[in-house]
Amino acid sequence: MGLRVLGVNASARTDGFTAELLDLVLEAARRKGALTERLDLVRHPFPFCAGNYSQDPASCGPEACVQGPWDGFGKVAERILGADAVVFATPVYWFSASARMKALLERMTSMENQGLLNLGKPMALLAVAEEEGGSQALAQMLLPLSYMGFVLAPLGLVYAHRKGMRSLKENPELLEDARIAGENLVLMAERLRGASFQEPLPSYRYLAPLPGAAAD
Repeated sequence: MGLRVLGVNASARTDGFTAELLDLVLEAARRKGALTERLDLVRHPFPFCAGNYSQDPASCGPEACVQGPWDGFGKVAERILGADAVVFATPVYWFSASARMKALLERMTSMENQGLLNLGKPMALLAVAEEEGGSQALAQMLLPLSYMGFVLAPLGLVYAHRKGMRSLKENPELLEDARIAGENLVLMAERLRGASFQEPLPSYRYLAPLPGAAAD
């Protein structure tokens, strides 16, 4: 069975520049032999994170969210968990990742709080800005996703300044960046598939005595 690469589009539009860049990366992954799927978050609305982690960390998990695991986010989580690699793509709104991307990252707390369910999963990150802010948006995604266990593919950070272009395909350097990101993502997924990585105990477990620990 071929590798499954999921593309997550956090734009309000399914046919905008962010989707265009994401499609270019997914196309490169397909040419490398992967099975690809694009998921547009706008088609799968879900509520914001309720912040239950701060109240009861042990109940924050994919099957224990106080909002229910299938409130819309569950379908998104299922696709992410089932993929061998993920491309996260966001437009840049006011020098930042989109609200949809931020909402996704916050809800993904339930996928790392009781064990890093995406540990060792390769990722690529894309950002499309009108002018500036692409690097800031990439950084806003990179740090939380890295803490969740995702692994950035070599040259897997791609951003575009689309001002003045009718299509991103007018930029040959960007086309090459997208190709390399897609191909490297598949190459890394092939090498890491089935690999076992170390992970810490869930943070809330440090608050409870370890099994077998002597009582004072």
